[in-house]
Amino acid sequence: MRTHRPLLTAAVVVLGSAMLIQSALAFRSQRSDYEWFDPLVDVRGLLRDNFVENVDDDRMRDAALSAMVESLEDPYTVYVPPTDEDDFNKAMKGSYVGIGAEIDVVDGWLTIVSPLDDSPALEAGVRAGDTVLSIEDESTFGLGAARCAERLMGEAGTPVRIRVRHADGEEEDLVVVRSPIRTRTVKGFRRDGEDWRFVLDPEDRIAYVRLTQFTEETAADLREALASIEPAPAGVVLDLRFNGGGTLQAAIEIADLFLRDGTIVSVRSRRGVERAWSADDDGEEDLDAPMIVLVNDASASASEIVSGALQENGRAKVLGQRTYGKGSVQEVRELPGRGGILKMTTAHYALPSGRNLNRGPEAEMWGVDPDPGFHVPMDADAYRALVDQRRGYEAIGGAPEADGEAWSEPAWLRESLGDAQLAAALESLDHRLSSGEWLVVGDDSQPAIVAGDELRDQLAYRRRLLQELASLDARIDRLEERAAPEPMLSRTDLDGGELRVLDAEGQVIGTFRITDGAALEPVLRTAPLEPAGGS
Repeated sequence: MRTHRPLLTAAVVVLGSAMLIQSALAFRSQRSDYEWFDPLVDVRGLLRDNFVENVDDDRMRDAALSAMVESLEDPYTVYVPPTDEDDFNKAMKGSYVGIGAEIDVVDGWLTIVSPLDDSPALEAGVRAGDTVLSIEDESTFGLGAARCAERLMGEAGTPVRIRVRHADGEEEDLVVVRSPIRTRTVKGFRRDGEDWRFVLDPEDRIAYVRLTQFTEETAADLREALASIEPAPAGVVLDLRFNGGGTLQAAIEIADLFLRDGTIVSVRSRRGVERAWSADDDGEEDLDAPMIVLVNDASASASEIVSGALQENGRAKVLGQRTYGKGSVQEVRELPGRGGILKMTTAHYALPSGRNLNRGPEAEMWGVDPDPGFHVPMDADAYRALVDQRRGYEAIGGAPEADGEAWSEPAWLRESLGDAQLAAALESLDHRLSSGEWLVVGDDSQPAIVAGDELRDQLAYRRRLLQELASLDARIDRLEERAAPEPMLSRTDLDGGELRVLDAEGQVIGTFRITDGAALEPVLRTAPLEPAGGS
């Protein structure tokens, strides 16, 4: 045993040395962390002690945190200050406290698009199309939707008094008691009272379901909607257009609702594949009917996970346009001491094939492409007209059913509703159910075609910007005429001329030759001058 003691002692010495080295490294790392904060602490102290006005310490801290996050140049990593936490949580959870109504601003006035299902607004007598003239005797004209919404929201159980003008011209004072509102994210194609219609084609039993967001309740609401269709649908159109995403868990649950097996999505961080999710075989709970998923360039995040998983597992055709390309995973952390919320990108999503959903600055492939033969583009004007047209059918108490409505007819969907994508989906599903084969209804989604879609959108965006600039120039010209009603000399008249400067008694104190009338003209336009003695 004695012969082993020197080795044991040496091992202890080596181990002790390693511990000392690790402690030193940890101390050095901790010290460098503290040193990183030194300039921030110094600047804060200098500003608090020496700035000419009182410093708002909370505002300065929030600005510093926001700047730190912005340095990452990632639009999805954001700092949410304490003042904005309620709005953030409302968007994340799909719930809030208020009167429960979709609102818009029309001609400067707050307008009710539709009261929500089971909402206090609906119970109090608020109707689709109502103009809200005032909230607690304050006119809504010119307030804007955000400020009006802020006044309508509040604590549960508190009343808010509004004056409305109904579509028939009658004005009425209503008292609405605020309550927790859960935004329903599962919709059909038309209201039937307070309920939704989900069956587009009763003869072929083709169902239509639109998801507006992925929240904690979306999967359960979708199951309920599909279960309400009797007999069970023979085909399904799942509309994810304009759906900007939501929670990962909701996306996984909804994809799993239509899949018996197969990978749904994987998450990859800078360390490689972190985790993958696969479908569970739920037997009778899974819906096996043929499907088409509608997407466009505003379908993002969770919408891309669901459409990509169904497409790559051979479960559904994807129809429309390439999706947005928001494949980043965000974690939400509440900072201690009511310090706000940090939402940060920690990884990227990948489809079952390994395709990265996220669109980088130089990426040529991103998001989810329509299946070959299912690329059916619509431009921004067509989408805008479709949304406006659809509002009348989606409002509780909105447009009554009119003669000529033919939701099961692709021609009516295309021409009267203006929805070429839904019309193409219905045509292809009808053919699939009758013949067993999918009908090709569009182009192949090749990179050149995708680039063409984006080029068209960017050209349209530039056209709108140029129109705005032209409108701005016209307004500047009108303001200049009001600010300087006396005619000004043109720059061609100024070039080569002389500028005489007189004192208050009319004595010439300087004469100058004008060499650049273009530079002098704006000075004369804005200078506080007035005509003197007809000169």
